[in-house]
Amino acid sequence: MKLLEEMSWPQIEEGQRESRTVILPVGATEEHGPHLPVFTDTIEALVVARAAAQRRGVFLAPPLHYGVCCSTRGFPGTIAVGHDALRAYAKDLLVSFAESGFERALILTGHAGSQHISALKEACQMALQECDLSVSLVSLFDLIDPKAVETAGDGHAGEIESSMMLAIRSDLVAELPGKHSPQRPRFLILRSVRHLMGNGIMGDPSLATPEKGRLFLEMATEGVIRALDELESDLWRA
Repeated sequence: MKLLEEMSWPQIEEGQRESRTVILPVGATEEHGPHLPVFTDTIEALVVARAAAQRRGVFLAPPLHYGVCCSTRGFPGTIAVGHDALRAYAKDLLVSFAESGFERALILTGHAGSQHISALKEACQMALQECDLSVSLVSLFDLIDPKAVETAGDGHAGEIESSMMLAIRSDLVAELPGKHSPQRPRFLILRSVRHLMGNGIMGDPSLATPEKGRLFLEMATEGVIRALDELESDLWRA
């Protein structure tokens, strides 16, 4: 693994003789129920990205700590940016990776809100118009096999995230609450849904265990490695 933030420019240049691929972990700073810290999305993406980078010998960039958070706005600790801000920031980072000598970049996001994902996808598309860079966008939760999760439709701060945090930083996990599934309108657009979110959980953290967390993290790591295989292959090039 090549930890970008700890390297000098000559070390980076030397490292690029072996690999010109970089992983950018993206998270969020937002509430994760009464039992998980607000940097949950970021640290989960960073841990998986670090494991994949170590196995493949690629570069690992410093994480992006802020994202687009809609459902959790209004909770203490949710510090969000807008769609356009994240899109512009992520696009500039991708272009700068290319200017710095990288040929491939994989964005791994630990936050999976729809507007957040949309902003990152648009950023990738915009960067491709400005520079010669191959880019992949991977959501951590797309890499978890649903068959390994007891909670159907598990989501924010539920079984999956609570399990991973128990495996990563159990010292930061408070007593696990029970299942909570807030109801929200299907079609109605609201200015805020804070009044509908209850304790901020969308899933069942009571089913979380460290063993499940280690399993989920390994699934995600293997998924990132498969994504790197695709990114570094010539099969899809025009």
